[in-house]
Amino acid sequence: MLNYHLQPHSLTQHLWHVRLSFTQLDNQNFTLSLPNWLPGSYMIRDFARHIVTLTASCNNSPATAEQINKNTWSCKGLAGKWEISYLVYAFDSSVRGSFLNTERGFFDGACLFLRHNQRQQEACQLIISGLPENWDIATTMPAASLPRVYQTGNYRALIDYPVEMGYLLRLPFTAAGIEHEIVISGHFSQFDQQRLVQDVARICACEIAMFDAPPPFERYSFLLHVGNGIYGGLEHRSSSALMADRHDLPQTNGKNSEAYITLLGLFSHEYFHAWNVKSIIPAAFANNELNTEAYTHLLWAFEGITSYYDDLFLVRSGVITPAQYLHLLAKTITRVQQGAGRLKQTLAESSLTAWTKYYKQNENSANAIVSYYQKGALAAMCLDHHIRQHTNQQKNLDDVMRALYQDWRQRGLGLAENEWLKIARETTGIDLTQVYQQYIMTTSDLPMAEKLHQTGVSLHWAALPLQHGGAYIEEPTASEQTCADLGARFKPATLGITLQQVFNQGSAENAGLSAGDQLIALNDEIITDFSTQWARIHIGETVRIHFIRDGLLRQSSLLAQPAINDTALLSIENTQLLQQWLQPQPRK
Repeated sequence: MLNYHLQPHSLTQHLWHVRLSFTQLDNQNFTLSLPNWLPGSYMIRDFARHIVTLTASCNNSPATAEQINKNTWSCKGLAGKWEISYLVYAFDSSVRGSFLNTERGFFDGACLFLRHNQRQQEACQLIISGLPENWDIATTMPAASLPRVYQTGNYRALIDYPVEMGYLLRLPFTAAGIEHEIVISGHFSQFDQQRLVQDVARICACEIAMFDAPPPFERYSFLLHVGNGIYGGLEHRSSSALMADRHDLPQTNGKNSEAYITLLGLFSHEYFHAWNVKSIIPAAFANNELNTEAYTHLLWAFEGITSYYDDLFLVRSGVITPAQYLHLLAKTITRVQQGAGRLKQTLAESSLTAWTKYYKQNENSANAIVSYYQKGALAAMCLDHHIRQHTNQQKNLDDVMRALYQDWRQRGLGLAENEWLKIARETTGIDLTQVYQQYIMTTSDLPMAEKLHQTGVSLHWAALPLQHGGAYIEEPTASEQTCADLGARFKPATLGITLQQVFNQGSAENAGLSAGDQLIALNDEIITDFSTQWARIHIGETVRIHFIRDGLLRQSSLLAQPAINDTALLSIENTQLLQQWLQPQPRK
């Protein structure tokens, strides 16, 4: 057995002390390494750079542990009792790292625990000690017989149980007879705890019911850290690490704010991953040792399909209305439509290059790439509607997901690159090759209007400012008044606005403006309220722009171009058809 002992070395210096001990029975050389990336976050992160010091001993005498590359140490073979002692800097507050201060501790095991590369399949024991008095520990890692002692079957399991420590609010509930828990850390004011638990429980029960088979966990925890202006999540085998703004929690007034609905979508998304990517998994991920990138064309099927179902389960479970769901869908459609990258990169290419393009975005990304989350969700919706249409509503994407899960339960193997399409064809009885090629392998726009019309929803395109973002509307109007468009996304600055993204062929780009430029005046008038001042600009008007770049005052002329029809407005035209889509169908 490999034994890991974790304790704080310094709360104020944000240092964990890790001791790895084991008995080596022979004199063979061996290596230790720390993963370079972690499942669910597809970018090389080089966690070993956070190791501050590392020493080794064998039989209580100094031993050789020589670093041979950025994340690997070579140990000279000696039989006996080994101990590797090292300090790790932990001040990454994201769900992907390790964190330690005077108020809280958190870690994803891939950031902390060295792997014995020759003994990866051995059982691992973790002891956590030395925490401040009254700190609690939350994790679904299997507990051993002693307090704060845990044990897993192998190294890969060890690093798949995140751990939250500190002063924790625990909100237990049961869904489909299975124990669940929401564990909240951070500072927050009073909120509607009962509503949060009830809503999340309904979502979980709905997802479990869809798969029509025992879930891949015996209990489940949502580890939610709340703070200021934060958001994110990472899936694990029986838990998820989440972060959100403290004001996203439901208020006691009984209303579902947009921020709270977004938070519920995060719960739904990471929970669905317990089936789709933690169980049903690309073969490229299942066989990777986390040292180098794992390339697959299938991320659209794992993140995109999950992104389709996350909001869909909100309306299926009844925690939001159909109108609220269509509002969310309109925003996704708009986001994809406004990016020229959708015409330059396919979903398959987006999946393959996630390591260097999606996870390393810059100010030009909207012009160059497409999101396998957002467009992947829309492709999943189109596939769902195509299956429904061509099977006379007898089959849908739910059936494909159930079949994929059953395949994993029977074989326990990762999904090869061509197997998603193969299993979908076997399950539905229809050949999806042509639409799969169109949706996934080309840059053609998805047939959104056609597919939505089949489900009782009309899609209306409007020429509105980028900040509008798309919405559900009661009734489409005959025409929308076209407005002038800046052709850029921006954020408020101390004076004026700062451009964040400049879109190809738009007003800003044609005026020579770039991301990072700080606009301070329009037609010699200092910018105090950009939206109001820009609303006075007419299409075709030439505008004097004063801006700051590299600390220098600059000036340019901008021709105000009309906004284009890229904002999605959705309305309901047939309630009965919409109900068939949004509500789960009884199993036959």
